[in-house]
Amino acid sequence: MTPEEKTVREFVSTFNRSELDAFVALLDPEVEIHGMRGTRKGRDEAREWATKTPGGVQQTVLIQSCEQAGDRVLMNVKREWRWEEDNELAYVDELAWLFQLRETKVLSWQPFEDNEKARVAFTA
Repeated sequence: MTPEEKTVREFVSTFNRSELDAFVALLDPEVEIHGMRGTRKGRDEAREWATKTPGGVQQTVLIQSCEQAGDRVLMNVKREWRWEEDNELAYVDELAWLFQLRETKVLSWQPFEDNEKARVAFTA
């Protein structure tokens, strides 16, 4: 496993466990998180983005595949959304996640609902 792949796998792992200090340590100071609700810039905004609101449905990210080309990593993930109260599965979705790294730190993260668009961005 390359250092870059290790970083993005830890990104997922620390996110799942809500280990925010460890999560932020994986990020470049100029990180950009391109979430579904807009772009977050910098470590403080990334921490805010990764902070889970208690109650309702909570997601767990499962890595399906991971490939690297230079400083980019493309990951296919499945998200399981479960009710916090009883851990019952609410729904599942699948996405492609594109990471850009700088010196083994996450510089950019972007989710894609369309795998083909993710592949185009990955190879650009």
